[in-house]
Amino acid sequence: MTVGSRLKKVLLATAVVAAVVGIYLVYSLAGLGASPVVFADPPSLVAQYAAQMEHSDPSSESVDQGPEVGAAVDAEPVNESASGNLTTDIEAEKELVHRVIFDGEPLDLILSQFAHPEKAKRVKMAAAFGAVNIEFTHNEESGYPDLRRQFWVDVEDHLPNIENALFEALIASAEEGANSRLPYTIAWLPGQDRDAVEVLAWAAKHHPDPWVRRFSVYFVVRFGGHEDLSVPILKDRINDPSYIVRREVLDRKIERLVLAVRGGDDRGS
Repeated sequence: MTVGSRLKKVLLATAVVAAVVGIYLVYSLAGLGASPVVFADPPSLVAQYAAQMEHSDPSSESVDQGPEVGAAVDAEPVNESASGNLTTDIEAEKELVHRVIFDGEPLDLILSQFAHPEKAKRVKMAAAFGAVNIEFTHNEESGYPDLRRQFWVDVEDHLPNIENALFEALIASAEEGANSRLPYTIAWLPGQDRDAVEVLAWAAKHHPDPWVRRFSVYFVVRFGGHEDLSVPILKDRINDPSYIVRREVLDRKIERLVLAVRGGDDRGS
């Protein structure tokens, strides 16, 4: 075999590989098989926890009527300034959270709301807490990072109530078609558990806000630690209607491939 024929074979093989990679990238990013985001029942663990809460009022478990299960929701979120939504009309609650965390007012002022028998009050408080958390979490000058760390220490016994209220608020924001940054707060709660990963895996598929879906894909696949939740998301969200979600799915797949080739897993580093 001459040098010329070997070079031709190498070039041909390279061209074939490049073509396959190109086709895969087009399939992954172009959204040719994109399908609408569809609301579906959230994990039952959220309603079950609420039902078990002491003094929980069963008649308050429903928020404003959301889309029917299986109904398509908008691929792009509505404007956050829309009125009448539990998860966006939260200025009073945000002010209360600010006073408790920054000004040292009694913690019970907000803890009682996280565990309130009325679901609407739990949702509004959780949405407000999430909004304040993401607004100040990287603002070192505000002193919030240290205050937040102390807050988690002080409310350790109340974490299950806070976590479930955050779940309820995220679900409510999907029902309302509202933008949300709640996944950020849910993801980094102290003592992360499978419940949080399950709820975020649901949000990755069924929340109308592309940011929610993108972040949820990122967290569940990279940090969730549950392959039974990660793998279906990577398969399902390749057909997401939003480019930023499809790109996140591709990035996670490439990362997993690289890790498999290296024979290690440094996702937590």
